[in-house]
Amino acid sequence: PPEDGRTIDTYIDAVLKREKLQRNPHASRAELIRRATYDLTGLPPTPEEVEQFVNSDDPEAWPKLIDRLLESPHYGERWGRHW
Repeated sequence: PPEDGRTIDTYIDAVLKREKLQRNPHASRAELIRRATYDLTGLPPTPEEVEQFVNSDDPEAWPKLIDRLLESPHYGERWGRHW
C-alpha cells in the first residue's frame, strides 16, 4: 500500500487518534469464519469447517474460504432474497 497518507487505514488511524480512540483487537479465526459464513450465506459454519479453518497453516486460508463461500449456492440464495 502507498505510504503517502492516502490509504483508508491512514485516514482511520488519524480519526481514531483525534478522537482518542483505539482499534478493536483482531478477531480470532473462529470468529472470522463465523462472521464470514453468516454474512455471505446466512448459515453458521459447521464444526468441521471451523476446526479446519482454525487449524489451517495455509497463508491463503482466508481468501480460499471467501472464494468457497462465494461459490456456494447458499450465497446466491441468501442474496437473491433481496431482489
